[in-house]
Amino acid sequence: MPIRGGLPPRNPRFAGREDLLARMRGLLGNGPVVLLPAADHQLGGTGRTQLAVEYAYRYADTYDLVWWIPAEQTAGMRAALVGLAQELKLPEARDINRTLGAVRDALSRGEPYRNWLVVFENANRPEDIKPYLPSGAGHVLVTSRNPRWTTEVAQAVPVAVFDRTDSVDFLRHRTPELSAEDAERLAAHLGDVPMALDQASALRSATGWSVDEYLSCYDARAAELAFPTPIRVAWGLAADELAEASPAAFELLELSAFLASAPISWELFWAARGLMSGELARTLRIERRLKAAVRLIGRYGLADLDPPGESLIVHPLVRGMLGQQLTSERHAALLRSVRAMLAAADPGDPDNPTHWPRYAEIIPHLIHSDVLGGDSEEVRQLAVGCVRYLYARGDYDSSRDLAAQAVARWRDSLGETDDQTLLASFHLANALRAVGRTADARVLNAQTLRSQREVLGGDDETTLATANSVGADLRMQGHFEQARQLDADNLVRYRRLFGESFPTALRCANNLAVDLRLLGDFRGARALDEQVLRHRQVILVEGHPETLSSRAGLAFDLFGLGDYAGAAALLAAAGHFEALGEDHPMALWAGRFAAMAARRGGRPDARKLAAANVELFRHKFGDLNVETLGAIVSLANCAREAGDLDEAHHLLERAVVRYHAVLGDEHPFTLAAGADLAGVVRATGRYAEARTIDEEALGGLRRSVGADHPFTLACANGLAADLLAIGEAQQAREIALDTLTRSRTVRGADHPDTLACAFNVALDAGDEQSAEVAVQRLQKAYGDSHPVLARAQAGVRLETEIEPPPL
Repeated sequence: MPIRGGLPPRNPRFAGREDLLARMRGLLGNGPVVLLPAADHQLGGTGRTQLAVEYAYRYADTYDLVWWIPAEQTAGMRAALVGLAQELKLPEARDINRTLGAVRDALSRGEPYRNWLVVFENANRPEDIKPYLPSGAGHVLVTSRNPRWTTEVAQAVPVAVFDRTDSVDFLRHRTPELSAEDAERLAAHLGDVPMALDQASALRSATGWSVDEYLSCYDARAAELAFPTPIRVAWGLAADELAEASPAAFELLELSAFLASAPISWELFWAARGLMSGELARTLRIERRLKAAVRLIGRYGLADLDPPGESLIVHPLVRGMLGQQLTSERHAALLRSVRAMLAAADPGDPDNPTHWPRYAEIIPHLIHSDVLGGDSEEVRQLAVGCVRYLYARGDYDSSRDLAAQAVARWRDSLGETDDQTLLASFHLANALRAVGRTADARVLNAQTLRSQREVLGGDDETTLATANSVGADLRMQGHFEQARQLDADNLVRYRRLFGESFPTALRCANNLAVDLRLLGDFRGARALDEQVLRHRQVILVEGHPETLSSRAGLAFDLFGLGDYAGAAALLAAAGHFEALGEDHPMALWAGRFAAMAARRGGRPDARKLAAANVELFRHKFGDLNVETLGAIVSLANCAREAGDLDEAHHLLERAVVRYHAVLGDEHPFTLAAGADLAGVVRATGRYAEARTIDEEALGGLRRSVGADHPFTLACANGLAADLLAIGEAQQAREIALDTLTRSRTVRGADHPDTLACAFNVALDAGDEQSAEVAVQRLQKAYGDSHPVLARAQAGVRLETEIEPPPL
């Protein structure tokens, strides 16, 4: 029995199509197959989806895995592929694009399943699914109404109407007592069109009509239409009878005209129970009445139901015919009702994973109901919530697309300074930053913040949220002091308005601690992180990601203060990081910091920890992510400590190039990675080359973060070693002494890096007594048998490498 995901129920009434099924089976061995409507039925109704479902069940035993992907809308398709990633036991990347790429690659490699079937249903834009089509030994089956599929992408198989034999078999399979002669008559009237035959059978079953009664009504209905087609006539008869049997059920069907051909649960309709009037209101108030109405729609053949009857799916043709018969007034009224229904179903708090299933149900219906065109605040707020849900879920592309559409529409209809337009702009900037368009995000955030301050004031909660986002932009630019000033002002406002322990105020305080770490003020960051951690432990459940974020930040603070054992102990005690999953961002940070603390603690397993951490970062964020690059720098420092200078050089050289690409030449992280690279170059004896790198990095660091920043001090310590090695001893001693003086002021006399600088100054001057004092203090700081102590005792100049904090 294969593993199945998303597969619709098998149609027990399926009949015929044997030649087509056999042809599909043969073609799939050559590559993807797309089922298209035949040329004379471009709108569909020929049973493509049912054919795909039958194929999946009939040949299921030949596959290890069968997965059904609804592909009418990109967001739904991507969500279904994420579900497949979980089944394949693939780590879920923060950016969903990486997860989708991993799914494609795993299937193409045949890992862990060699024989698989993936079905993309209603993939009407070939360009949308082409990036996700796997190759390999498995099979890809597509259903589509779009004839623009090229042979390079998929082999087209037109699905025509039944032949007469299949029509008769289908009708008699549905109604065994039907004679062959009557089945022939029905098939002839209905043109052998599968959808029309199915609706006729359903209506006859629901009403008890004889074949003669049905055909009489059919002919009368056809005579009323200017352009009768079998589907239009059969559908019209069923719709009329449903409206007569249950006006409330018919009105539910009318509402479905403004929803997608995706599952519509009774709970979605139930959300509108306080919004409707008349007979529909009475039906919606009681769950059993509502479920009965949903089942009745299915009984009349006007929608497909899932087996328990909990949700229905309305065919695109049915939705289209429903819409065409509405007056403009009725159309507008139903559209307002559908938008209000979706807004009422909004669970709120889109960052909460327990609310994601409801948002996932709502998302497919946004386009067909044109939620962005809604004229009420609550409807527009639903759109904003969906933007945020997509972002929180990791689907940054879909979040960006929906936010961009909202901003464009609302600027025209509401104005650029409307508060919801500005809120959508804020979310658009977040999504732009997440997909790598940092410059666009920065410009949009700055514009949004200016408008919000003018229109809403500096204390408005949305203004404060945008200011936080601008702080993130400033950090990405390397403007750490500007970010600190902005976040400090924000924090004062948050605390005045909401109090110290308000969750958003704590996030702002967390951001300020990030700024302080980036500025090298580890004491200030520690005080703030400890305060935030205490509040979060009180108001949040144990193991909450934000509580663990504070623990991880505090661990880096301790590392920056030279308390490596304290950092390691804090991380070891916070065992909840593992509960989040090894690839959760907080767990990744904790893993990196643990490797850093292990290296500084002299532990031999530090490099192994760092290497495993880098791989997890790469899977989660990709190679061109700032946090991945930070992990690579940490691994390089471990490789250098282990004496593997070739690997350390390779890693750091790659990190510098990628920092250049992501952050720019003058960003402090780019310069800091250059300083670490210079240390490896120096260790290989290429002192002149190391000097060139260090001088360039030191100049940039002094300009960007100042002469007293820990990055700058570490780089200056390295430059002094370069100069000493090439014979410029006087300048080397001056730089080394200046570095020691600044380090004592900034980091304190007992900080391990200050002690390293003191040892270097004594070693450079030939002051054996001072060098011995420094060695004794290093022994106290690191303990016996530590590699740093061994180097000092051997009279080797000490390095002070850089570990960039999280950005």
